[in-house]
Amino acid sequence: MKRKTFLWLAILLLLLAVACALVALRMGPGSEDAVPIMVKLGLQRPDPSEAIAALTVPEPLTQPETEGGKRILSALQAVCALTPEGECRVEGDEAVQMFRLTRLDTAALRADLIAALTARLQNWVDAAARGSEVYTDEQAIRPELLEPAFLEELDAALNASRYPEELNLELALHYEDGVWVPNEMNLTQMLYLLQMGNPDAMAGSLFALTSEALPYLPVRYRIAEDALAGPVPNPDCFGETDDPAVIEALLQRPEAQTLIGGQTLCWNAGLERFPGSSIQYYLDETILALCWQEVEARGVGTFSEVFVADGSQLRRKIAGDAPFDLHFETCSQFALDTHAVLAVGGDFYHHGRACGISVYQREICRFEPETCDVCYITADGDMLFSYRGQFTSEDEARQFIADNDVLFSLVFGPVLIDDGVDVTPASYAWGEIDDDYARSAIGLLGRHHYLTMNINCGQGQYYYLATLRQAADAMIRRGCVKAYTLDGGQTATTVFNGRLINPVQFGWEKDISDIIYFATAMPNE
Repeated sequence: MKRKTFLWLAILLLLLAVACALVALRMGPGSEDAVPIMVKLGLQRPDPSEAIAALTVPEPLTQPETEGGKRILSALQAVCALTPEGECRVEGDEAVQMFRLTRLDTAALRADLIAALTARLQNWVDAAARGSEVYTDEQAIRPELLEPAFLEELDAALNASRYPEELNLELALHYEDGVWVPNEMNLTQMLYLLQMGNPDAMAGSLFALTSEALPYLPVRYRIAEDALAGPVPNPDCFGETDDPAVIEALLQRPEAQTLIGGQTLCWNAGLERFPGSSIQYYLDETILALCWQEVEARGVGTFSEVFVADGSQLRRKIAGDAPFDLHFETCSQFALDTHAVLAVGGDFYHHGRACGISVYQREICRFEPETCDVCYITADGDMLFSYRGQFTSEDEARQFIADNDVLFSLVFGPVLIDDGVDVTPASYAWGEIDDDYARSAIGLLGRHHYLTMNINCGQGQYYYLATLRQAADAMIRRGCVKAYTLDGGQTATTVFNGRLINPVQFGWEKDISDIIYFATAMPNE
């Protein structure tokens, strides 16, 4: 019996061994129950915290050599950080850890640099006597100004704030050969996000993006209100040609493009010039002037298109530089006295008929509001009008002058175009508007953009003059939004570069009391 019991016990042990072997075979590598068995056997993987703690902000791939790169690296080292967030998730051979990544906020830094350097640019422009002191010929800010200023403002910005920017990053780790190894792609991404590549390249990119975003602030050239003449124009800036391609090339120059500012020109290469005539021009940083002639009303139409940088370049010269002085001169002589680039005969305000509202140097020197339309020139170079009988008192007119910053007025008329509307009257007190006379007018095409016109008689088939209606139509066709009649007859003169360029009725210039002229604002050396 004992032998039988022992036999059954041996058989039971054998069956138990076979069962254990079968279980062991089922629970081999890759089984979901492998870890618990390994835990019982003392083979659990180490915690990845040591590998996570070892992750720090790396050194840059290259050491900086430029001053900008050194400043950027110093800022990066002060700002950049890697901070583990939450618990590490471990599943077998894989682990995932969330990090908070702190880096340099270059977008905010660049915005502050743009604001600071724009303020500096404004100071440079305000202090400059000419644009070349601030800009190169390509209208880029001069490197000797911008580069040191960029470094100074970069220092100031980085010292004022560290510009931290926080991002969340997921880092994967894999267990192999007894250690936890971070995912290589994650590490590359981390290096990129931490900006620890090439500090020199980063500083260079920041400088380029900042300088490209700076606005173009043209130097403001202005002629003093009390100046009796403009600066002397540069003789090398004058030219004359019969080839429209020369003018088209001139108009593409940076200084011309700045003055034009996207406006449409009256002049174009396809216009039909008066037979045998040429195109005259002047261009510097402050003024573009083109003069040409066309057949107009079967006579000689002399047109001058002018862009100026500042309203102070549209000026008036009166005889003796005092109201109602009798020392009259020709338009040509006035033009020489004032260093005018372009001059036209004025309103001849000091004639036998006392008329209109005369303003000189912001003061009313005659108030006859019932007699004629008046053109007022503001400090910004705008043209404003009042019509016969509009003002009932001198105080009302004086308030209008103050409110609109009027420098001087022109007294002849009538108004031809007002805000794009043809307002040419059917009758007017003088100017013999329905008769054929030499006509003169000044018009506004856009901001700081003007057109002057004379219609005079030429030779042969062009020996004709014009009515006021024909003169108004000529200004309308050329796009004027405002236009005003100046004194005609022998006063209808245009002087360019000190030389009379139009035929004059009766063949000789008349002594007159005043001119309107355009001057360069470039200061003389």
